Formats: sequence, structure tokens, C-alpha cells
Amino acid sequence: MDRLINRLKTVSALLIVSAVITVMHSATVSVPAYSVNAASTECADGIDNDFDGLIDYPQDSECLSLHDNSEGPTGRGLFIEVYDGLDTVKQSGNITYTIKLQNERIKQREIDVRLFIPHQTNYLSASNGGYRDGDYVIWRNVTVYSGRERELYVNVSVKPRTPIDLLVVAEVVSEGQKVFDTTRVVEGKAQQNLHPVKLSVSDGRAYAEPREKLTYKIVVDNSAGETKEYRLQATVPSHLEYNSASGNPEKKSKNVTWPETTISAGDMHEYILTATVDRDVQDGIPVQLRVSTAEGFASDTTSINKGLLDTAFNVHVTDGYSTITSENIVTYKIFVKNRTSKLATEVDVNNALPSYTEFVSASEGGYWTGTNIRWQGLTISPNGERTLTVSARIRKDAPLGEVLKNRVEVRGNTAVDSTRVHTESLVSSDNQLISTSSRIVLRKIADSSEVQPGESLGYTIYLKNNTKQTFKNVLVRDKMDTRYMRVLGSTYGNMEGDQLVWNIPSLSPGEEWKVRYTVQVSSRVPHGIIMNNVVSVSGEGLETFSLTERVQTGSTGVMTSLPPTGAGFGEIFVSITGLLGIAVTAMQKKLYLLS
Repeated sequence: MDRLINRLKTVSALLIVSAVITVMHSATVSVPAYSVNAASTECADGIDNDFDGLIDYPQDSECLSLHDNSEGPTGRGLFIEVYDGLDTVKQSGNITYTIKLQNERIKQREIDVRLFIPHQTNYLSASNGGYRDGDYVIWRNVTVYSGRERELYVNVSVKPRTPIDLLVVAEVVSEGQKVFDTTRVVEGKAQQNLHPVKLSVSDGRAYAEPREKLTYKIVVDNSAGETKEYRLQATVPSHLEYNSASGNPEKKSKNVTWPETTISAGDMHEYILTATVDRDVQDGIPVQLRVSTAEGFASDTTSINKGLLDTAFNVHVTDGYSTITSENIVTYKIFVKNRTSKLATEVDVNNALPSYTEFVSASEGGYWTGTNIRWQGLTISPNGERTLTVSARIRKDAPLGEVLKNRVEVRGNTAVDSTRVHTESLVSSDNQLISTSSRIVLRKIADSSEVQPGESLGYTIYLKNNTKQTFKNVLVRDKMDTRYMRVLGSTYGNMEGDQLVWNIPSLSPGEEWKVRYTVQVSSRVPHGIIMNNVVSVSGEGLETFSLTERVQTGSTGVMTSLPPTGAGFGEIFVSITGLLGIAVTAMQKKLYLLS
């Protein structure tokens, strides 16, 4: 039995040795494939192919380096940098640390970042929601997008009694990585500033586009302080390309530093810095330029926007009526204004019809979705206005007193028109509804749509200001055909050639103006002539309104064979057939009596 056990042990040992040799042979063969094959895609597979204990970085295609700095302990492709742009700092001086984060992996990362506050400094502030916790400034869940930089800022001041030649060391930790920045303290005058200089910076812009040039105005204001020295520094963000600056500063990396300058009590110094937005900057990225002195700091943030902003548009809608009856067709005019000097493209307009209405039609390709009318991809010229219309029928079951609200939305801007359902609406002599709620209301109403030669005819001109601004020096001009019409009398109106003119000094918001006058129609006017007259309005505040709003045309027909009331052809036909019927009946009755 002992002999059998010894034989089994020997066989087992041989098997183990054979397996070890096989493994060693396999390892020996496989190593060159990872160490010399530069074209191998295995080097970008996120695995530790070079056996240095670090996961390979995707762009390390050769797998050659044993200590590739780009790999990192976590293998997440995260790069961290911290710098203040200074070699030395004076006692009581100010330091702005910039923490730059870059993510070169495919997916975005949510990371925590910590900055150790040097013991020789006093913490002042941090950007992007960073908060102090003991000796650290902490940011939680900072989003770092793929292929994009993210910058964080911390402001500290050096303590006045910090020893000369001491290194101020800031440490940043994130995702297992540590980076440092060192700045040496030099001798400086510890100032007791009861009134520190006021620092400000602005490019006067809320938004900018790629490749736009930004001009920053930096002001150092010592109006409330004593004479002192200061050194100004600006930190240019990574998405800006520095162009130039006044005052002969020194440019180092992303920092622009001006030489130490004396500023007198009550004085103010101004600097101009220009920079260009990068071509490839992402839409919506905030670009922040920071300036600092030993006494404080200031910043200006400009957001990148590649298209027109929503605030570039104004929208207004009106149906021209304050009240309307059921079963009428109402037409809403929509005015979309582009207030910029740039061409607006791909503008969408959405119109929500009121309750108790039925869609009829829309202009310029507007289509009914079942709930709304939409226009897509409209183009509006620079400083131009686009006018759209949509028509709807007021349903028969619309309750009296119901307020019909038509709502229009354009790029976050909304406009609403309200019209109340009423038992009757204001109509003119030709059965046309009269607008009473448009931006401006200009109407000319005749007593009759037809007139006979030699008769007189009355006209009423109505004007109302429905805007929020006052119109000044308003001129109302009524141009008429003086060959066949002669003005008999008018309140405050003056004849100027073939025009009757009224001057209104001002028309306040909501104010109405109305005038009535009478004309004598010539007895020699030919039958069937259409006498046209045009009333127009102009003045300060009315320049931007369209001609359709500022001009109204009226027509009156001359009928020598009709009564002054102007019976229509249908009425004439009925009258004639009625008379013929009476005549036939009388003839039949007479024949019956004779028989």
C-alpha cells in the first residue's frame, strides 16, 4: 500500500511540473505580442496589457510604457491640473487657484474634487458650489464631459506674517490622483487697508458665439482708499484665446499679469483685455474671466450660444375684436419680430386655439395637429417681422360672456389675445366686423355703401391706441376723389389739396379719437362709378406698424336708379317678380269677372 501511495505522489508531481512548464511557455510566447506589436488593438481595450499594474489608456496603442502617466490608478482617463500662474506671492497677497479637469474617456464622469487649503493662507471663496470643510474645499459630483475641460476656482489670501521663502503648497485630490502647485512667499508690505480697492470686470455681454471677439473692461477703483501699490492679474479661461491687453502685461500660460502699479487716493485705473472665443467650444458652456489683486477679486461670466437667443424674438397676436358673436369666423394675426441684425432660421410657431372654436385655415404652411396650429422652420430676416394668420369659427354652443383666449408661443415667448362672446358685434355699413382690440384701430365707416348723384354722404373715422406707448404728433389723412366729392363740414379738419387732414397732438394708451364729416356728391357723377378714398395715419410711435394697420381704403358706389339706402340686386329681383305676380293675378281676376 505504501508503494502505491508513493507512485501516486510521483505521478501528481510530474503532472504539476508539466502544467507549470505549459503556463510558462504560454506566457513567454504571449509577452512579445503585447510589447512590440504597435498595431495591436488590445492596447486600447482598457486592460493592463503592459503589466505595470495600471489600466491602459485608450490612446496608448503601442503598449510599450511600463509607467504610462496617462493610465492613472483608476483607468478612467481623467487628467487633473492645478495652477495659480505665480512663481512668487507677497505677504498678504492674493492667490487664485485654477483646477482644470479633462475627461478623455467616452462617457461623462461624475467625480468629487478636494483642494487642500495651504495653512499659510486664509480661504476666501470657491466657484461652482465648492464649500469649505475643515482644511479642504470640496466639490461633490462634478460633471466632466468627454473631450471637454472643466475649470474650478479657489481664492485665498496669504497671511501677513507668513515667513519669507516659504513654499505655499496647494494639493488637489480626485479619483485617487494627486496634483500640486507651489508658490514661494517673498517680502511684502503688510497693509492695513480700511478701504481696499474695488475691482470690476465686464465684457458687456451675457452671451457670445464661437470666434467672436470679447472686449473686457477691467477697473481698479481706489476712490475710497489711500495711496497704495497693487499687482493685477487676469486668468483667461481655457475656451478663450488671448489677443491683447493694455498696460503691457506679461502673459504666462493662462495668466496675464500687470507690473506692480501705484494708485493714488481717489484715483481709478482702467485696463482693456481682448480675447476670442474658440471655434470648437461647446454650446451652453459658461466662459468666466477672473481678475484679482492682493485685496480682492472679481469675475465676469459669458455663456456660449451658437444660435439666436429666445429673447431675440417678440410675438404679438390679435383678432381685432373685443367682442364677437357665435358662428362668426375670426382671423388671428400673429406678428413675430426678429429684434437682432442676424438672419433667424428654423423658427417654430405654435398657436393654441381657444375653446369653443373650430379650425378653418392657416397661412404660410401652418397645419392643424388636432389640438394646435404649427409652423415649422420659418425664416425671419434681420430686424424683420413675419406675419401669420389663422382663422377659426366660433362654435354655436359658445356661452355668452365666455372669454376666448388664443395663445401663441415662439421660442419661449408667449402672446395671448382675448375676445368675449357677446350677443352682438360692432359692424360697419357693409356688414364687416370692426376691429376694436388690435394694436392700433383705424376704421372709416360710411353711412351707406351706395349713393345717388347730388346726395350728401356722412363718414366717420375711428382711431384707437391699443398699445402701451403714447403716439405723438399723429396725422390722420383722408384722401378722396375731389372730382366727384366736396367736403361740406368737418370738425378741426383742413383741406390740403385732395386730402382732409387732422392733427392729433398725442394719443395715450387706450385712448380713442373719432371724427365725423359730410361730403356732397356731384350731380354729374356717372352711373356705376366707384368713389374710392384712403385714410392713413402716421406719427411718432407708429413707424414700426405695417401698412395694413396704418392704411384703410373705403369705396362707395354711385347708383342713379337705386334709392339712397342702396337696395341690392337680390332685393330688386324680388321686387320686380313681386310686381309681375300682382299684375298677373289682377289680369286673371279681371278675366274671371268679365266671363
